[in-house]
Amino acid sequence: MSRLPPLRILYTTTTPIAALAFFAPQLRHLREQGHDLHLVTPPEPAELVGRARAVGGATFHPLPMAREISPRRDLRALMGMLGILIRVRPQILNFSTPKAGLLGGLAGVLTGVPLRVYFIHGLRSETAATGALARLRPLLRLIERLTCACAHEVLCVSESNRAEAVALGLVPAGKIRVLGAGSPAGLNVDRYAHPDPGAVAAARAQLGLPEGTPVVGFVGRLAPQKGTEELLLAWEDVQRRLPEARLLLVGTPDPANPLSARALEAYRRVPGLVQVDFEADMSRLYPLMTLLTLPSRHEGLGMVVLEAAAAGVPAILTDAPGVRDAGVPGVTCLQVPTGDVPALAGALHRLLTDPTEARRLGEGSRRWVREQFSEERVWELWDSFYAAAWAQRQEAARGRRPLLLAAGAALLLGLARGRRRRPCRDSSGTA
Repeated sequence: MSRLPPLRILYTTTTPIAALAFFAPQLRHLREQGHDLHLVTPPEPAELVGRARAVGGATFHPLPMAREISPRRDLRALMGMLGILIRVRPQILNFSTPKAGLLGGLAGVLTGVPLRVYFIHGLRSETAATGALARLRPLLRLIERLTCACAHEVLCVSESNRAEAVALGLVPAGKIRVLGAGSPAGLNVDRYAHPDPGAVAAARAQLGLPEGTPVVGFVGRLAPQKGTEELLLAWEDVQRRLPEARLLLVGTPDPANPLSARALEAYRRVPGLVQVDFEADMSRLYPLMTLLTLPSRHEGLGMVVLEAAAAGVPAILTDAPGVRDAGVPGVTCLQVPTGDVPALAGALHRLLTDPTEARRLGEGSRRWVREQFSEERVWELWDSFYAAAWAQRQEAARGRRPLLLAAGAALLLGLARGRRRRPCRDSSGTA
């Protein structure tokens, strides 16, 4: 494998939590190889920015960015991105998440960054299929197409999202790839496989979930796109048959994508719900779960499923794009059709009442995640990708150099001939 020479590499994401969750450990890994790392993301929340900087160690460049479309603020952000790239002059630019992806891609083209890499975490136009953003899907697809066009290389978080991007005409099939089984930058498997026993015990006591309680876990925004409606309606049936079971929801309702009236009523009234608005350290909550479910209608890749799998927690998943990539039916999970409430309820009940099957799937989950998604494996794939892509860009630049020299020589020759043919004039200006 060819090795990447020490370079200036700049990463940009729309939110600090994306930088922390996806890339901070990889930034540290790249710094340890001698590269000069830079990170562009908004300055708030300051606590998340601080954690991302502490973990990754990259030089931080704050840039306010709005997730929603806002022409005036977006233009200011683009000007700010241009200024940062002009100052830093990165040789590799990795831009990801929708807003930072577009701004980073445009600024990278305008400043001539030698290697521009767009990383697709998920297709915004497809996750916006419900709620107020649904009417913007044509615009979102146009933005995604433009962002892909700005990149020399496009990587995707999962194979099903890659297939969708090609089918939608967002990017040519030959320009987009998936590294290994997917994932932005791998998973610290040991963090979830060996959590702090004291922290787990404290969480169990805090949430009132003693050992032996059947617990279904869900982590994410409580929004229709996440399948929360189907889960809440299925839970009504599960609770009737297993009154002792609990549904642990880690997340809050999304005002931009509200639940239906029926699902909202179930959320407010159905028994057995345990609510956690936000949890910074999920490693202490996964051990409380008998199983985790992600009944989403679309994802980039179900990272919470992989985290739970590292903790030995099996999953019940839909067959939706980006969700199905996070498990192997019959090996790590049970799979149900997207949007099928009775099938989801049946699968939840089956796994809650069959500890032998749950244990088998949990053990398979942990093995599969360690083999496919460990940080070390994914970082090795990224290192190989960067080295090959950089070498290819350098070769392309060397191939263009003779053409540029020839064009320059032709221009100079043309100017010289023009001077020789120019008629002489006397001091009066006559020929």
